[in-house]
Amino acid sequence: MFRLRNQALLALLFLFLVPIAHAEHNSSDDESRYETDYSHTTHYSGGGVTIDHRFGDLTVRTHSASNVITKAKIRSSDPEIGKQIRITATESASGVIIRTIFPQIHRRGGSLSYSVDMTVYVPQNAPVLARNQFGSTDVRGLRAASTIENKQGAIRVSEGRAAHTISNAFGAIEVTDNTGDVTITNANGSIKVRQIAGSAMITNRFGSVSVTDVDRDATIHNANGSITALDIAGSLKVVNAFGSVKASTIRGSVDVTTRNARVELSNVNGSAIVRNSFGGVVAQNISGNLTVTAQNSKVDGVTIGGNAKVETTFAGINLQSVGGLASLKATNGSIVAMDIGGALTAENQFGSVRAERIRGSAEVRSANGSITLQDINGNVKVRTSFGLAFINGVTGSVDVQNENGAISVEGLRGSGCHPVVLRTSFSSIKLALPATGGYTLNARTSFGRVNSALPITTTTIGNDTLVGTIGRGGCRIDLTTSNGNINIERE
Repeated sequence: MFRLRNQALLALLFLFLVPIAHAEHNSSDDESRYETDYSHTTHYSGGGVTIDHRFGDLTVRTHSASNVITKAKIRSSDPEIGKQIRITATESASGVIIRTIFPQIHRRGGSLSYSVDMTVYVPQNAPVLARNQFGSTDVRGLRAASTIENKQGAIRVSEGRAAHTISNAFGAIEVTDNTGDVTITNANGSIKVRQIAGSAMITNRFGSVSVTDVDRDATIHNANGSITALDIAGSLKVVNAFGSVKASTIRGSVDVTTRNARVELSNVNGSAIVRNSFGGVVAQNISGNLTVTAQNSKVDGVTIGGNAKVETTFAGINLQSVGGLASLKATNGSIVAMDIGGALTAENQFGSVRAERIRGSAEVRSANGSITLQDINGNVKVRTSFGLAFINGVTGSVDVQNENGAISVEGLRGSGCHPVVLRTSFSSIKLALPATGGYTLNARTSFGRVNSALPITTTTIGNDTLVGTIGRGGCRIDLTTSNGNINIERE
C-alpha cells in the first residue's frame, strides 16, 4: 500500500512539472524577437519622392539638404521573417522611390508579429506621394503639392505650404496650418481641419468633420457623421445625412442640404439656404436672405438681415426680427412671426398663425387654426376656416373671410379711408371703431342680431340687418355672417 501511494504521488508531480517547462519555453521565444535599424541616404536631383509603406508608422519631415534620408526600425517576433523584410530606396529620372518589401508568409498555427516604423527626410520643395497601410502617417513641413494616402491608421499633416490631397480609410485625419488648398477624403474616421490659408474640399462618411479657420471657401460632403464649420472666410457648402450640421462665423454664403439631423447656423454675413428633413433648423444672425425648405422639421430664425422664405411640413415656424419680406408656409404646425421689416405672407394648415409688429402688409391663409395679427403697418388680408381671426392695430385696409370661426377687429389707426370687409359663417363678428371716423356701414346676418355702440344714421334697420352711416360716412364697412351676432363697439 505504501509503495502504490508513492508511485501515485510521483505521477502527480510529473503532471505539474510539464506546464512549468512549457512556460519557460515561451519566455525563451520572447527573448528571441528580432529588431534592427535601417538607414539610407539617396541623392535627389529633382522630381518627386514616392513612398510605398505598410505595417508600421510613417513619418515624413523636410530638411534643407538635397538628398532623401530614410531611417527605419524593423521588428519581428520571428528572426527568419525579420531578416527577409527589406527596404529599397532608389533614384530615377522621375525622382526617388522608397518601398518596404515583406516576404510571402505561409504559417499555420502559432502567432507572428512584425512591423516597420519609418521616418523619411525629404527636401523642402520636393513633391511627395506617400502611401501607407496598417499604420499611422505623420507629415510636416511640405512645400510642394503632395498626396498622402493611408488605410487602417491615422493621418496628421501640418505646417504645409502648398496644395495637398489627403485620403484615408478606417482612421482619423487631422490637417493643421496649411498655406494652400486641401482636398481630403476619408471613410470610417473623423476629419479635423484647422488654419487653412486656402480652400477646403472635404468628403467623408461614418465619421465626424470639424473645420475651423479657413481663408477661402469650404465644401463638405458627409454621411452618418456630424459637421462643424467655424470661421470660414468664404462660402460654405454642406451635404450631409444622419449627422448634425453646425456652422458659425461664415463671411460668405451658406448652402446646407441634409436629412435626419439638426442644422444650426449663426453669424453668417451672406445669405443662407437650408434643405432638411426630420431635423430642426435654427438660424441666427444671418445678414443676407434666409431660405429654408424642410419636412418634419421645426424652423427657428432670429435676426435675419434680408428676406426670409421658409416652408416646412409637420412642424412649426418661429421667425423673429427680419429686415425684409417674410414668406412662410407650414403644414401641421404653428407659425409665429415677430418684427418683420417688410410684408408678410403666411400660409398654414392645421396650425395657428401669430404675427406682430409687421412693417408692411400681411396676407394670411389658414385652415383649422387661429390667426392673431397685431401692429400691422399696412393692409391685412386673411382667408381662414375653423379658427378665430383676431386683428388688432392696423394702419391699412382689412379684408377677412372666415368659415366657421369668429372675427374680431380693433385698433384701426391709419389716416384716411381704409375699407373693412369681414365675412364669416356659423360664428360672430366684433368690430371696434374710433368714434371720430366716418363710415358707410352694411351689416347683415342670419340667425343672429346686429348691435352698435355708435350712433348710426340708418337707411335699413332690422334685427339681422343694419345699413347706414357712422359720423360723416364715406369709408366702406361690410360685415356679413350666418348664424352669429355682429357687434360694433366704440374704440
